[in-house]
Amino acid sequence: LILPTFNEIDALKVILPRIKKSWVDEIIVIDSNSTDGTIEFCRKHGVSVYIQKTKGYGAAIREAVEIAKGKLIIEFPPDGNSIPEKIPEVVKKLKEGYDLVIASRYKDGAKSYDDDTLTKFGNGFFTKLTNLIFGSSYTDCLVGFRGYRKSLFKKLGMTAEGLVWPLQISIRFYKCGSKVTEIPADEPKRIGGGRKMRPFKTGIDICMMLLKERLR
Repeated sequence: LILPTFNEIDALKVILPRIKKSWVDEIIVIDSNSTDGTIEFCRKHGVSVYIQKTKGYGAAIREAVEIAKGKLIIEFPPDGNSIPEKIPEVVKKLKEGYDLVIASRYKDGAKSYDDDTLTKFGNGFFTKLTNLIFGSSYTDCLVGFRGYRKSLFKKLGMTAEGLVWPLQISIRFYKCGSKVTEIPADEPKRIGGGRKMRPFKTGIDICMMLLKERLR
């Protein structure tokens, strides 16, 4: 279980105690030099913390995957937007043989309580555009909460650095013919801190990623 963090102390105080160590074999916090006590809080609660060496969300996950000992990887943003109790469901689907499992905010009645009008439109639009371009059938290709097989991940050569990281994973796992699925998972409002996603910049980055992956 990989928890990418940057100044998430308020959320971690709520979320970390809800994550049962029996759910997974290993918990790794990959931290981007937090200054609010995030690092100290995690270590105090017996969780391994590694300081990110390179810049970007995608870079953080790649570093953590290299450190991880297990065959199955789960990305879980611990900012309050994801429900910890859904982690065992992701694990179950991976053990059933799926290569990529996405905790979708929009599948089978699941709902985002953090969306505003702009983000709701953007998430829906870019997911539909991805499906149109690549022939997939995702309901949510941009959410960060997901699980996948480490062996296949390493073969696909992920390069994204920023918040388009989940999109690249969604596209490349689908394009290689792997077995992908989604589970419904509500998105609560984030806890503390500020949203790190900037809608217009992220939208441009998504368009560029879609173009690059279509031409690849």
